[in-house]
Amino acid sequence: MPQGRASRLGLRTDLGGDDPQPRMQNLLAPCVHQREVDRRMRRMPTVRFGRETSLLVLELRQEGGRGIHINMEGRGDQAQFELGATFDLPPFSPTDPEAAEQLAAAIADQPPGALLLALPREESVLRRLELPTTESDELPTVARFRLLQEAQLDEAGAAVDCLPIQTHEATTTAIVVGANGTIMAFGNALATASGRKLAGVSLRVLGLPDLLDTPGSAPTLAIDLTRGPSLAIVVDGVVHRVGAASDDLEDVERETIRLVSAWRMTEDSPVEEIVVSGQQELADHLVGRLRSALGLSVHSVVAPLDTDLGEDVDHPSGTPWGLVGLGRAHLLSHERIDLQHPRVPEDRAAPLKRRGVLLAGVILVLFGWIWSSGNKEVRQLQAQIDLLRAELSQQTQAEGEALRNLFRYRHAVEWLSVDPDFVSELQAISDVVPDDGQAVMGSWRGFLAFDGVVYDNKASNKEKWKSPYQLRFVMTGETKDRTVADAIRAALVEGDRYRIETTGAETAKGKRLPRAFTYELGREGGP
Repeated sequence: MPQGRASRLGLRTDLGGDDPQPRMQNLLAPCVHQREVDRRMRRMPTVRFGRETSLLVLELRQEGGRGIHINMEGRGDQAQFELGATFDLPPFSPTDPEAAEQLAAAIADQPPGALLLALPREESVLRRLELPTTESDELPTVARFRLLQEAQLDEAGAAVDCLPIQTHEATTTAIVVGANGTIMAFGNALATASGRKLAGVSLRVLGLPDLLDTPGSAPTLAIDLTRGPSLAIVVDGVVHRVGAASDDLEDVERETIRLVSAWRMTEDSPVEEIVVSGQQELADHLVGRLRSALGLSVHSVVAPLDTDLGEDVDHPSGTPWGLVGLGRAHLLSHERIDLQHPRVPEDRAAPLKRRGVLLAGVILVLFGWIWSSGNKEVRQLQAQIDLLRAELSQQTQAEGEALRNLFRYRHAVEWLSVDPDFVSELQAISDVVPDDGQAVMGSWRGFLAFDGVVYDNKASNKEKWKSPYQLRFVMTGETKDRTVADAIRAALVEGDRYRIETTGAETAKGKRLPRAFTYELGREGGP
């Protein structure tokens, strides 16, 4: 490589603050995964990345996305990446039956390679969740159940994948991503229409870890300034928290400050470094603003050292490094979120199925031997059948125990979901009491009436499990006159938030004001 080009591909060491040699020596160096992840998580059965060496990475945005071709030479530490020119994609709608054909036509002239898709924000959900399990075979099921509870996803067709980042005594912290079946079906239709293999489906922001050189565990904030900026806090090569902003640099600056501040309030280790990628003039401008606002080490990158932009290839609006990171993770077989090949729970019934097939085969052999062999052979085969039946019974019992354990877990989840916010209830009740001296609160008591979890086998899937409860409150106070007391009572029942089960006593001669009152309130609740 010519000397001038080699220098053009290096880091901008003039943007490294007090450190003349930034720790970011290679934007696309291999990442290190979370060390605290339990070893059982690493054995999770899954179908992951292929052996492609050429990818066409597309960001699907309804208003018009972008794409880039990535080619890899070599493997592991010797890998070198060549990027093609960034190209624009036309607007599309995943529900338009002609959209897949139109996008396929738009990429028809691109170099050969499998498709790797980055979903739009409006078609996907990302959460950092605390899941009540440490078992690898339970994690996919639990993650899917929790995400479908919290997000507006189509339960039947949704694709959900998770990546564990840390285990605790009884829980696992994981990044969980989901998407509706409509956009997943569109991705498969696009692959079919273009005649390309669909290698994987993910989110652009999840490609940022593979743009960082993170030898330690210090949190780093990565910012991708290309169209629809994305932000991610990365620890040990894994995304722990994400943010999004508009194309306005001031909005990016505000979102950066918010992410850094929120992280500092909840985590032990603060963000130590910020890395900005994108169109160079914009990146340099943002670097200066962030360095002044936060006082952190902030760097901007021209291009990674192991990446060749190719001869006469121009990226006028900045290389989409988030897409490059996704492509790099796939080509190097790094463990990442992939909605096309999500983690699946271990098939507990597989041994049962295999033994069932074996039993059937033995029975067929038995009939053949009955006609050709004596009683001795028949007795031997019968003994084998009895043994297999005993083992089959044991497997059936194990499967039943697994189902019972899943039932117990669902019951526990529903039980723990009953967690009323008494502080907000107190605030809602207090808000109806006038603060002009005409009324004062005496006491307030709250009670939770919960009879346990109800399971209705005849209901739909979302309605089978119910945990109804009642909240009861008793409030006392004093008012200047009965008119004020009646106004408080009317305000309490307005909007059907509460019902007055008994108005209690309204007596004269309160200690502070002339008239005392007691109201007993009730409210239906449910998770």
